[in-house]
Amino acid sequence: GAITASAATGILAGCAATPWVDGPTPMGPTGSFLTPLEMATVTSMADQIIPKTETPGALDVGVPAFIDRMLAGYYQQRERDVMRAGLKLADNDARLLRGVSFAQLTGSEQVALMTRYDREQYDYTRANALKDPPPPPHAFRLLKELTILGFCTSEPGATKLMYYNQNPGPYRGDLPLSEVGKVSAL
Repeated sequence: GAITASAATGILAGCAATPWVDGPTPMGPTGSFLTPLEMATVTSMADQIIPKTETPGALDVGVPAFIDRMLAGYYQQRERDVMRAGLKLADNDARLLRGVSFAQLTGSEQVALMTRYDREQYDYTRANALKDPPPPPHAFRLLKELTILGFCTSEPGATKLMYYNQNPGPYRGDLPLSEVGKVSAL
């Protein structure tokens, strides 16, 4: 998979998710970029993307706060604008559907809208794959990217869900080729 340059910059800078101290609130934690309503939408979407099961979910490792910090500190303005417009669209779609915010929809209603956004982002990404310069990514792609990055770079995500082998073995720089087999460059 590929990630945006902004995400790579944030990860390389050591941005880390911070779990909530008192647990999530209905509006989620307020950060430095997202408004409370946007944070509530991000929180609901992240929870649907990586829900808690027998392993921690996105909310357990502080993914919404991670997303907020990444957008505030590492993403370009055009990506921030895309994200803000996408979150506003999700809230507007929820209001058209049931007259409530996205965060107030039922889980199945949230998933139905997110499934539509996922199809839209897939079509958008394919249609714009060869454009130079490339247009900004779709908002739902950015949200999924940040959710997965925030989760996988957290300690629980890296150690409880993914295969984690901190030290795969000793380094032996003088190992004879006959001991490891022949490798072809062709």
